[in-house]
Amino acid sequence: MPVFSLLPAIVLIAVLALVVVVSCGLLVRYQRLRRQVKQRLVLVAAAKAQSSTSRLFQWEQQGGWLSAGWHRLQLRADALFGQKGQRLGLLGLSALAVLSWQAGAIFPLGWRVLLVSLAVGTAALSAYWLMQYRQHRAFEVAFPQVLGQVSRAVAAGVSVPQAIAQVAAYQQGVLGREFALIRDQLEIGISLKQALHEASYRLPYSGFHFFTVALLLNEENGGQLRAVLHSLSRTLHANAALKMKIKSLTAEPRMTAVILACLPLLLIGVMFFKNPASFVNLTGTEMGQWVLGYVSGSMLLGLLVIQRLTKVRL
Repeated sequence: MPVFSLLPAIVLIAVLALVVVVSCGLLVRYQRLRRQVKQRLVLVAAAKAQSSTSRLFQWEQQGGWLSAGWHRLQLRADALFGQKGQRLGLLGLSALAVLSWQAGAIFPLGWRVLLVSLAVGTAALSAYWLMQYRQHRAFEVAFPQVLGQVSRAVAAGVSVPQAIAQVAAYQQGVLGREFALIRDQLEIGISLKQALHEASYRLPYSGFHFFTVALLLNEENGGQLRAVLHSLSRTLHANAALKMKIKSLTAEPRMTAVILACLPLLLIGVMFFKNPASFVNLTGTEMGQWVLGYVSGSMLLGLLVIQRLTKVRL
Protein backbone atom coordinates (compact mmCIF):
# COMPACT_ATOMS: atom_id res chain seq x y z
CA MET A 1 0.00 0.00 0.00
CA PRO A 2 2.78 2.59 0.67
CA VAL A 3 3.96 2.09 -2.90
CA PHE A 4 0.48 2.94 -4.24
CA SER A 5 0.38 6.05 -2.05
CA LEU A 6 3.61 7.25 -3.68
CA LEU A 7 2.31 6.77 -7.23
CA PRO A 8 1.03 10.38 -7.66
CA ALA A 9 4.43 11.73 -6.60
CA ILE A 10 6.19 9.31 -8.94
CA VAL A 11 3.94 10.32 -11.84
CA LEU A 12 4.51 14.01 -11.10
CA ILE A 13 8.29 13.53 -11.05
CA ALA A 14 8.10 11.56 -14.31
CA VAL A 15 6.02 14.30 -15.97
CA LEU A 16 8.41 17.01 -14.79
CA ALA A 17 11.35 14.98 -16.07
CA LEU A 18 9.58 14.62 -19.43
CA VAL A 19 9.02 18.38 -19.61
CA VAL A 20 12.70 19.03 -18.83
CA VAL A 21 13.83 16.55 -21.49
CA VAL A 22 11.51 18.02 -24.14
CA SER A 23 12.61 21.56 -23.26
CA CYS A 24 16.26 20.58 -23.57
CA GLY A 25 15.47 18.92 -26.91
CA LEU A 26 13.80 22.10 -28.21
CA LEU A 27 16.78 24.16 -27.07
CA VAL A 28 19.23 21.81 -28.78
CA ARG A 29 17.12 21.91 -31.95
CA TYR A 30 17.12 25.72 -31.89
CA GLN A 31 20.89 25.86 -31.53
CA ARG A 32 21.33 23.26 -34.29
CA LEU A 33 19.14 25.28 -36.66
CA ARG A 34 21.14 28.44 -35.92
CA ARG A 35 24.38 26.59 -36.63
CA GLN A 36 23.02 25.19 -39.90
CA VAL A 37 21.89 28.64 -41.04
CA LYS A 38 25.33 30.09 -40.29
CA GLN A 39 27.02 27.30 -42.22
CA ARG A 40 24.76 27.82 -45.23
CA LEU A 41 25.36 31.58 -45.20
CA VAL A 42 29.12 30.96 -45.16
CA LEU A 43 28.79 28.60 -48.12
CA VAL A 44 26.66 31.12 -50.01
CA ALA A 45 29.28 33.83 -49.48
CA ALA A 46 32.11 31.50 -50.51
CA ALA A 47 30.37 29.91 -53.52
CA LYS A 48 32.12 31.01 -56.73
CA ALA A 49 31.59 28.00 -58.96
CA GLN A 50 28.80 25.59 -59.76
CA SER A 51 30.54 22.81 -57.84
CA SER A 52 30.48 24.95 -54.71
CA THR A 53 26.80 25.76 -54.99
CA SER A 54 25.97 22.08 -55.49
CA ARG A 55 27.53 21.35 -52.09
CA LEU A 56 25.38 23.93 -50.39
CA PHE A 57 22.47 21.71 -49.39
CA GLN A 58 23.98 18.24 -49.32
CA TRP A 59 22.56 17.81 -45.80
CA GLU A 60 19.11 17.25 -47.37
CA GLN A 61 20.10 13.84 -48.71
CA GLN A 62 21.32 12.62 -45.32
CA GLY A 63 19.07 10.51 -43.10
CA GLY A 64 16.37 7.99 -43.85
CA TRP A 65 12.60 7.96 -43.96
CA LEU A 66 12.33 8.26 -40.16
CA SER A 67 14.27 11.52 -40.02
CA ALA A 68 12.33 12.82 -43.04
CA GLY A 69 9.03 12.02 -41.34
CA TRP A 70 10.16 13.70 -38.14
CA HIS A 71 11.22 16.77 -40.13
CA ARG A 72 7.79 16.96 -41.77
CA LEU A 73 6.10 16.65 -38.38
CA GLN A 74 8.22 19.49 -37.04
CA LEU A 75 7.32 21.68 -40.00
CA ARG A 76 3.62 21.01 -39.50
CA ALA A 77 3.79 21.63 -35.73
CA ASP A 78 5.71 24.88 -36.26
CA ALA A 79 3.13 26.08 -38.77
CA LEU A 80 0.18 25.29 -36.48
CA PHE A 81 1.46 26.17 -33.02
CA GLY A 82 4.82 27.91 -33.30
CA GLN A 83 7.66 27.46 -30.85
CA LYS A 84 5.91 29.26 -28.00
CA GLY A 85 2.66 27.42 -28.58
CA GLN A 86 4.41 24.06 -28.51
CA ARG A 87 6.04 24.83 -25.15
CA LEU A 88 2.76 26.01 -23.64
CA GLY A 89 0.99 22.94 -25.03
CA LEU A 90 3.50 20.58 -23.42
CA LEU A 91 3.07 22.32 -20.07
CA GLY A 92 -0.72 22.19 -20.40
CA LEU A 93 -0.72 18.49 -21.26
CA SER A 94 1.58 17.77 -18.30
CA ALA A 95 -0.76 19.63 -15.94
CA LEU A 96 -3.75 17.80 -17.42
CA ALA A 97 -2.03 14.46 -16.87
CA VAL A 98 -1.45 15.24 -13.18
CA LEU A 99 -5.02 16.48 -12.69
CA SER A 100 -6.46 13.42 -14.44
CA TRP A 101 -4.38 11.14 -12.23
CA GLN A 102 -5.64 12.85 -9.10
CA ALA A 103 -9.25 12.90 -10.32
CA GLY A 104 -9.19 9.16 -11.08
CA ALA A 105 -8.40 8.17 -7.50
CA ILE A 106 -11.63 6.15 -7.26
CA PHE A 107 -10.52 3.86 -10.11
CA PRO A 108 -7.96 1.03 -9.98
CA LEU A 109 -4.40 1.62 -11.18
CA GLY A 110 -4.97 0.33 -14.72
CA TRP A 111 -8.05 2.45 -15.24
CA ARG A 112 -6.28 5.53 -13.87
CA VAL A 113 -3.50 5.09 -16.41
CA LEU A 114 -6.12 4.65 -19.15
CA LEU A 115 -7.94 7.77 -17.96
CA VAL A 116 -4.74 9.84 -18.08
CA SER A 117 -3.91 8.52 -21.53
CA LEU A 118 -7.38 9.28 -22.86
CA ALA A 119 -7.43 12.76 -21.35
CA VAL A 120 -4.01 13.72 -22.70
CA GLY A 121 -4.66 12.14 -26.10
CA THR A 122 -8.07 13.79 -26.44
CA ALA A 123 -6.68 17.18 -25.45
CA ALA A 124 -3.77 16.89 -27.90
CA LEU A 125 -5.99 15.79 -30.78
CA SER A 126 -8.54 18.50 -29.99
CA ALA A 127 -5.85 21.20 -29.97
CA TYR A 128 -4.43 19.89 -33.24
CA TRP A 129 -7.88 19.76 -34.85
CA LEU A 130 -8.74 23.27 -33.64
CA MET A 131 -5.52 24.82 -34.91
CA GLN A 132 -5.82 22.95 -38.21
CA TYR A 133 -9.42 24.15 -38.58
CA ARG A 134 -8.40 27.77 -37.91
CA GLN A 135 -5.50 27.55 -40.33
CA HIS A 136 -7.67 26.00 -43.03
CA ARG A 137 -10.34 28.68 -42.65
CA ALA A 138 -7.74 31.45 -42.83
CA PHE A 139 -6.15 29.78 -45.85
CA GLU A 140 -9.45 29.50 -47.74
CA VAL A 141 -10.24 33.16 -47.09
CA ALA A 142 -6.86 34.60 -48.07
CA PHE A 143 -5.61 32.24 -50.79
CA PRO A 144 -7.80 33.61 -53.65
CA GLN A 145 -6.38 37.07 -52.91
CA VAL A 146 -2.86 35.66 -53.05
CA LEU A 147 -3.58 34.00 -56.40
CA GLY A 148 -4.87 37.28 -57.80
CA GLN A 149 -1.88 39.21 -56.49
CA VAL A 150 0.64 36.76 -57.94
CA SER A 151 -1.25 36.62 -61.24
CA ARG A 152 -1.24 40.42 -61.60
CA ALA A 153 2.45 40.64 -60.68
CA VAL A 154 3.40 37.98 -63.24
CA ALA A 155 1.30 39.69 -65.91
CA ALA A 156 3.19 42.94 -65.21
CA GLY A 157 6.51 41.22 -65.92
CA VAL A 158 7.59 40.57 -62.33
CA SER A 159 9.50 37.35 -61.67
CA VAL A 160 8.06 34.65 -59.40
CA PRO A 161 10.49 35.30 -56.47
CA GLN A 162 9.66 39.02 -56.61
CA ALA A 163 5.94 38.22 -56.68
CA ILE A 164 6.39 36.01 -53.60
CA ALA A 165 8.22 38.88 -51.87
CA GLN A 166 5.32 41.21 -52.68
CA VAL A 167 2.82 38.77 -51.18
CA ALA A 168 4.96 38.50 -48.03
CA ALA A 169 5.09 42.29 -47.75
CA TYR A 170 1.38 43.00 -48.17
CA GLN A 171 -0.38 39.84 -47.00
CA GLN A 172 -1.25 39.26 -43.34
CA GLY A 173 -2.05 36.13 -41.34
CA VAL A 174 -1.08 32.57 -42.16
CA LEU A 175 -0.17 33.11 -45.80
CA GLY A 176 1.79 36.22 -44.99
CA ARG A 177 4.01 34.28 -42.59
CA GLU A 178 4.44 31.37 -45.00
CA PHE A 179 5.34 33.54 -47.97
CA ALA A 180 7.73 35.54 -45.79
CA LEU A 181 9.44 32.29 -44.86
CA ILE A 182 9.63 31.26 -48.54
CA ARG A 183 11.09 34.68 -49.40
CA ASP A 184 13.74 34.34 -46.68
CA GLN A 185 14.66 30.86 -47.88
CA LEU A 186 15.07 32.11 -51.45
CA GLU A 187 17.25 34.97 -50.26
CA ILE A 188 19.75 32.66 -48.54
CA GLY A 189 20.11 30.48 -51.63
CA ILE A 190 17.53 27.73 -51.20
CA SER A 191 15.94 26.77 -54.49
CA LEU A 192 12.32 27.57 -55.27
CA LYS A 193 11.55 23.87 -55.57
CA GLN A 194 12.80 23.05 -52.09
CA ALA A 195 11.18 26.11 -50.51
CA LEU A 196 7.78 25.25 -52.01
CA HIS A 197 8.29 21.58 -51.14
CA GLU A 198 8.70 22.41 -47.45
CA ALA A 199 5.83 24.90 -47.59
CA SER A 200 3.54 22.13 -48.89
CA TYR A 201 4.12 20.29 -45.59
CA ARG A 202 3.21 23.37 -43.59
CA LEU A 203 0.12 23.97 -45.76
CA PRO A 204 -1.08 20.50 -46.82
CA TYR A 205 -4.04 21.71 -48.86
CA SER A 206 -4.92 20.83 -52.42
CA GLY A 207 -5.13 24.45 -53.57
CA PHE A 208 -1.63 25.25 -52.37
CA HIS A 209 -0.34 22.00 -53.86
CA PHE A 210 -1.68 22.95 -57.29
CA PHE A 211 -0.21 26.42 -56.85
CA THR A 212 3.28 25.01 -56.16
CA VAL A 213 3.00 22.65 -59.13
CA ALA A 214 2.08 25.56 -61.42
CA LEU A 215 5.03 27.65 -60.21
CA LEU A 216 7.51 24.80 -60.59
CA LEU A 217 6.27 23.85 -64.06
CA ASN A 218 6.46 27.48 -65.14
CA GLU A 219 10.02 27.70 -63.80
CA GLU A 220 11.13 24.57 -65.66
CA ASN A 221 9.15 24.76 -68.90
CA GLY A 222 7.69 28.26 -69.07
CA GLY A 223 4.13 28.93 -70.16
CA GLN A 224 1.20 31.22 -69.43
CA LEU A 225 1.33 31.30 -65.63
CA ARG A 226 -1.36 33.96 -65.37
CA ALA A 227 -3.90 31.81 -67.22
CA VAL A 228 -3.06 28.80 -65.07
CA LEU A 229 -3.47 30.78 -61.84
CA HIS A 230 -6.75 32.27 -63.08
CA SER A 231 -8.06 28.78 -63.86
CA LEU A 232 -6.95 27.58 -60.42
CA SER A 233 -8.78 30.48 -58.77
CA ARG A 234 -12.03 29.61 -60.57
CA THR A 235 -11.62 25.94 -59.59
CA LEU A 236 -11.17 26.87 -55.94
CA HIS A 237 -14.32 29.00 -56.00
CA ALA A 238 -16.28 26.12 -57.54
CA ASN A 239 -14.92 23.69 -54.92
CA ALA A 240 -15.91 26.06 -52.12
CA ALA A 241 -19.47 26.25 -53.43
CA LEU A 242 -19.61 22.46 -53.77
CA LYS A 243 -18.37 22.01 -50.19
CA MET A 244 -21.11 24.26 -48.88
CA LYS A 245 -23.69 22.22 -50.80
CA ILE A 246 -22.31 18.96 -49.39
CA LYS A 247 -22.46 20.36 -45.85
CA SER A 248 -26.10 21.31 -46.30
CA LEU A 249 -26.97 17.84 -47.65
CA THR A 250 -25.16 16.01 -44.81
CA ALA A 251 -26.33 18.32 -42.01
CA GLU A 252 -29.12 15.98 -40.86
CA PRO A 253 -27.00 12.83 -40.26
CA ARG A 254 -24.24 14.86 -38.63
CA MET A 255 -26.69 16.52 -36.24
CA THR A 256 -28.26 13.14 -35.50
CA ALA A 257 -24.85 11.75 -34.59
CA VAL A 258 -24.21 14.65 -32.20
CA ILE A 259 -27.58 14.18 -30.48
CA LEU A 260 -27.06 10.42 -30.12
CA ALA A 261 -23.59 11.02 -28.68
CA CYS A 262 -24.93 13.46 -26.09
CA LEU A 263 -27.75 11.21 -24.90
CA PRO A 264 -25.58 8.72 -22.92
CA LEU A 265 -23.76 11.59 -21.22
CA LEU A 266 -27.08 13.16 -20.30
CA LEU A 267 -28.41 9.86 -18.91
CA ILE A 268 -25.25 9.31 -16.85
CA GLY A 269 -25.60 12.82 -15.43
CA VAL A 270 -29.22 12.19 -14.51
CA MET A 271 -28.19 8.90 -12.86
CA PHE A 272 -25.54 10.68 -10.80
CA PHE A 273 -28.09 13.11 -9.32
CA LYS A 274 -31.17 10.85 -9.14
CA ASN A 275 -29.64 7.52 -8.14
CA PRO A 276 -26.07 7.86 -6.82
CA ALA A 277 -25.95 4.18 -5.83
CA SER A 278 -26.31 3.08 -9.45
CA PHE A 279 -23.61 5.53 -10.48
CA VAL A 280 -21.27 4.05 -7.87
CA ASN A 281 -22.00 0.56 -9.25
CA LEU A 282 -21.18 1.83 -12.72
CA THR A 283 -17.85 3.43 -11.77
CA GLY A 284 -16.79 1.54 -8.65
CA THR A 285 -17.25 -2.10 -9.68
CA GLU A 286 -15.26 -4.05 -12.22
CA MET A 287 -18.30 -5.07 -14.26
CA GLY A 288 -19.61 -1.51 -14.34
CA GLN A 289 -16.23 -0.19 -15.46
CA TRP A 290 -16.13 -2.73 -18.29
CA VAL A 291 -19.62 -1.64 -19.36
CA LEU A 292 -18.58 2.01 -19.20
CA GLY A 293 -15.48 1.28 -21.29
CA TYR A 294 -17.49 -0.65 -23.86
CA VAL A 295 -20.06 2.13 -24.17
CA SER A 296 -17.36 4.80 -24.57
CA GLY A 297 -15.47 2.78 -27.17
CA SER A 298 -18.58 1.96 -29.19
CA MET A 299 -19.69 5.60 -29.15
CA LEU A 300 -16.28 6.77 -30.34
CA LEU A 301 -16.19 4.16 -33.09
CA GLY A 302 -19.68 5.09 -34.26
CA LEU A 303 -18.84 8.79 -34.39
CA LEU A 304 -15.69 8.09 -36.38
CA VAL A 305 -17.63 5.95 -38.86
CA ILE A 306 -20.33 8.61 -39.30
CA GLN A 307 -17.71 11.33 -39.71
CA ARG A 308 -15.93 9.24 -42.31
CA LEU A 309 -19.12 8.56 -44.24
CA THR A 310 -20.26 12.18 -44.30
CA LYS A 311 -16.87 13.61 -45.28
CA VAL A 312 -16.31 14.12 -48.98
CA ARG A 313 -12.84 15.03 -50.24
CA LEU A 314 -12.59 17.35 -53.21
